[in-house]
Amino acid sequence: MGRHLMRRPPKYVHGFIDRHGRPRWYFRRAGFKQVSLPGLPWSPEFMSAYEAVLSETPRLEIGARRTKPGTVAAAVAGYFGSATFANLAESTRRSRRQILERFRAEHGDKGIATLGKTHVERMVNAKAATPGAALNFLGALRALMRHAITVGLRADDPTVGIRGPKFKSAGFYAWTEADIAAFEAKHPVGTRSRLALALLLYTAQRRADVVKMGRQHVRDGLIHVRQSKTGTTLAIPLHP
Repeated sequence: MGRHLMRRPPKYVHGFIDRHGRPRWYFRRAGFKQVSLPGLPWSPEFMSAYEAVLSETPRLEIGARRTKPGTVAAAVAGYFGSATFANLAESTRRSRRQILERFRAEHGDKGIATLGKTHVERMVNAKAATPGAALNFLGALRALMRHAITVGLRADDPTVGIRGPKFKSAGFYAWTEADIAAFEAKHPVGTRSRLALALLLYTAQRRADVVKMGRQHVRDGLIHVRQSKTGTTLAIPLHP
């Protein structure tokens, strides 16, 4: 117990000793709900709950109560607070939030019911030079419109029938054994770059999951990972 209490707790974790002499730990982050965490910092029980809070706790919309009902700003705030949005993978929530925050900043004071198909086509076409961004914007806007229909802010979906620009890509370049050897020759064992390569190469996990990996995830020769996109829990054997 002493060893756990002496270590600095994870980010956003605050603790105190209650009147009964028991330690209490809470996840406290600006814009997020405060959540009580079980056990002691860095213990398996504690870290499991901590990781779940990091990936699943919905953000509280600051100023949402001050938005005018029926506006784009109100619709976006409502969508961010919905169960539909909370159930998305962490990476999807992050990407969609960024897109819709920009949309809210530009059109927040306009009525959500007045958004027409021609407006959507114009905004999508404005992003034609970057097809990936256009498709992501269209996807985020579709999700917002579905939410608006569900809560009765509008009766139809102006994104129906609109197609984004064709996205042509040869994909990501796959490193060869020679590329890997050249990288390892430049970045010796012990450097952060070499560690990043090893984690990505030998766990085959997404970047969003690799950046969260730490010593607290290693138990009994296995790296225990909870994927942020799928919610799947994995136990990956340590590579020699």
